[in-house]
Amino acid sequence: MRMMPSYTYPVVLTIGGSDSSGGAGIQADLKTFATLGVHGTSAITAVTAQNTTGVKNVFGLSPEAVSWQLEALAEDFEIKCAKTGMLYSAKTTSVVADWVRDWDISLVLDPVMEAEAGGRLLDPDAVEVLRKRLMPLASVVTPNIFEAEVLAGIKVNDEKTAKAAAERILELGAEAAIITGGHLKGADLLAKAGDVHIISGAIEKGGNHGVGCTYSAAITAYLAKGSALFDAAHDAKKFATTSILKSRNLGRGPSPVNQLGEVLEEANRYQTYVQMSEALEMLVSDPLFRHLIPEVGSNVGMAIDGATKLEDIAAVEGRLVKSGKRVHASGCVRFGASGHVARIILAAMSFDSKTRAAMNVKLSQDLLDVCSRMGLRIASFDRACEPSGSHTMSWGTCQAISDCGKVPDIIWDKGGPGKEPMVRILGSDAKKVADLALEMARQLHQI
Repeated sequence: MRMMPSYTYPVVLTIGGSDSSGGAGIQADLKTFATLGVHGTSAITAVTAQNTTGVKNVFGLSPEAVSWQLEALAEDFEIKCAKTGMLYSAKTTSVVADWVRDWDISLVLDPVMEAEAGGRLLDPDAVEVLRKRLMPLASVVTPNIFEAEVLAGIKVNDEKTAKAAAERILELGAEAAIITGGHLKGADLLAKAGDVHIISGAIEKGGNHGVGCTYSAAITAYLAKGSALFDAAHDAKKFATTSILKSRNLGRGPSPVNQLGEVLEEANRYQTYVQMSEALEMLVSDPLFRHLIPEVGSNVGMAIDGATKLEDIAAVEGRLVKSGKRVHASGCVRFGASGHVARIILAAMSFDSKTRAAMNVKLSQDLLDVCSRMGLRIASFDRACEPSGSHTMSWGTCQAISDCGKVPDIIWDKGGPGKEPMVRILGSDAKKVADLALEMARQLHQI
């Protein structure tokens, strides 16, 4: 028995096909592993020529090439858990089965047979090898409805038949089976040693190229990190669902899921928060800014990239107000803190997604003159023309931008009954908006 080095960082392995579109297969698995904090290794069984509309061709690697990859990995890494995806041929499936048995590695078997966008990925004669040789080695098998029907020989159309198919898979030697979503109204059925659990969920609209790979890779990662199977399955479902919700409209077919979506959004929120905090510090540190603060107070806000709702915009909780000869912030930076500024930003982003920040300051003719001398693009709207039932900032911002032909630097209005005249400064980020406001304040002070 070879002595293996000790690792504290879990190493996992995916054995499957390469997806040239980056949505499924090895690519989806490695993105999932990286996102969930395990080191991913890979053994490629085949190279596919595919996109979101389907598989155009498949080029299988020789069983010898697959065997060399597996042996190279096993002699160097302590692999905590492995998963299989597209195995392509009967001979390659046999090679994988021999290797898993010899190295006694915990296995998540994702019995990939067809691409979600269309195209056969497993030779028909390989199904029997998978059933007889690989399934008895699996810690868990994760078929979708179609795959469960092929493996179990049972038509699956409801919870009862899904349970029967799962029990048949257990009879074939697998320790556990999870029949995933789809026709079960988004729920998964987990069966193990006589116990059956339903993991609830919903069928989410959005990207769906690579969902199965992402799900089984997530289970692999969670098991490698020490989770019990039920917990791993529950967390993997949540991860796959989030990856769907964070997907973007790419390609002409089903969009690839976005495994990094939640991580990138959290990073985006943090960066936005930092920008806002620095902008706020700039404003409260310059006493000249107090001359731009209106009676109702001022606020500054910034949206995350791709913002769609008020909670995606960070602003000052409360307002920026005059306090003697200084500027005081009545609250901290918080997402969802200001509907007023948020509606301005969201309206501007509907025209130009790069306009992610705005703030309101006091209107005066001197200030408008300063803006003109600075060469800023200026637009305005008239509250008297606002349609009934509209949000003033949403409607007014859109109206001013439409009249201007593009997003301006400045949008002003004369106010109305109970509404103070106001200037809105727009820009790509909060620090640039704050810097522009301070320059306006300095030039106004020189008049």
